[in-house]
Amino acid sequence: MGGAADIPMLRPPDPGRADPDAPAAAVDAAVEALADARAVTVVVNDPQRETATAAVLSRLTAGLPGRPLRALVACGSHAFDRAARAAFERKILAAIGLRQVAWHDDRSADLVEISPGGWRGHRWLIEEDHALLAVGSAEPHYFAGITGAHKTVTIGCASFDDIQDNHAGALSPAARPCRLAGNPVHEGVAAMVEALQARRPVHAIDLLQVGPGIVAASAGAPLEAVAALADRVRAVHACTLPAPADALVLRAEGVLARSFYQADKAIKNAEWAVRDGGCLVLVAACEEGIGQDAFCDLLARCGDYDAAAAEVDRRGYRLGDHKALRLRYLTGPRGVRAFVVSAGLDAGDAALLGLAKAPSVGAALAEAGVDPAGGGVFAVADAANTCVDVAAGGFDNPPADR
Repeated sequence: MGGAADIPMLRPPDPGRADPDAPAAAVDAAVEALADARAVTVVVNDPQRETATAAVLSRLTAGLPGRPLRALVACGSHAFDRAARAAFERKILAAIGLRQVAWHDDRSADLVEISPGGWRGHRWLIEEDHALLAVGSAEPHYFAGITGAHKTVTIGCASFDDIQDNHAGALSPAARPCRLAGNPVHEGVAAMVEALQARRPVHAIDLLQVGPGIVAASAGAPLEAVAALADRVRAVHACTLPAPADALVLRAEGVLARSFYQADKAIKNAEWAVRDGGCLVLVAACEEGIGQDAFCDLLARCGDYDAAAAEVDRRGYRLGDHKALRLRYLTGPRGVRAFVVSAGLDAGDAALLGLAKAPSVGAALAEAGVDPAGGGVFAVADAANTCVDVAAGGFDNPPADR
């Protein structure tokens, strides 16, 4: 059998080189659209996304001199302590003169109906004395398809119940990274955007980044902005195989390798690119262990897919269930043999997850009976940020349930 070191590495076709001038045209287009606004609410991503928001805001404030701007931080269901908020405000907002800041609370009693009987969100979204501009980062999302300002101004500013209702769509096989058409999560977000737009104009700027560097940018209505960058997002962040792989070796790196809960994004980004009965090997440090008690709880109580699905059916979907249920589906009905190579997880942790712990990639492939030189085996670097799909499906061809 061939050596694990000889496994070919999958790389996206576009290296995504930073362009210092990339945001200029997008921000200038937004400035033109906001020329008559007396004041502007800017909806920005929270600290969990490394969006280059400051680059947008500095040019925006220069283009709208004297115009009052305020910032709404779109936290979704995330929570941040006072120190984290203060650090973010100093780094992103205060340096360019934004003093009025609100942090969205998805459980606040002050949320308002965006449309009659529809979703509820932060009251600043509908205050018409301020024009509304959302700034997002267009990047792959393992169940929402592609993130962007369309998600920032909806899920980022919605009630907990609306977020949970939307994320229940992640249980569908059609909810895949880089896929928009037919993706129930994306289509739910799109419906939320349209409900907000029926009430007032919504402007958007999306940034495509590789690390801190901005590669491209777009502006317009939220759904138009993400559509304008979708193909480039796929070129920068996604690989396409001609046929399902026999085995994929997924290397998670950096902050997304600190716990399995985060490193699992590598599995979600590539799970549909391996054949049923194939093999996945996750390589991640996981120095913080598995992470996320709720995720572990469902896995601990439900050792197989049928039990997990029955539990979710019985009590209803809860935020985060999709991670556990999809993992059980991968290793259960689809029969994919999944291994983890990690110093931070022991054999018991791996068994809880439905994985096998292996000392090395070569050992995992050998146990699965996979020849690394067999032609159907590939490795993915930075797999928590890189998507893999199969050409026959294509990112915008909704899959059949299986």
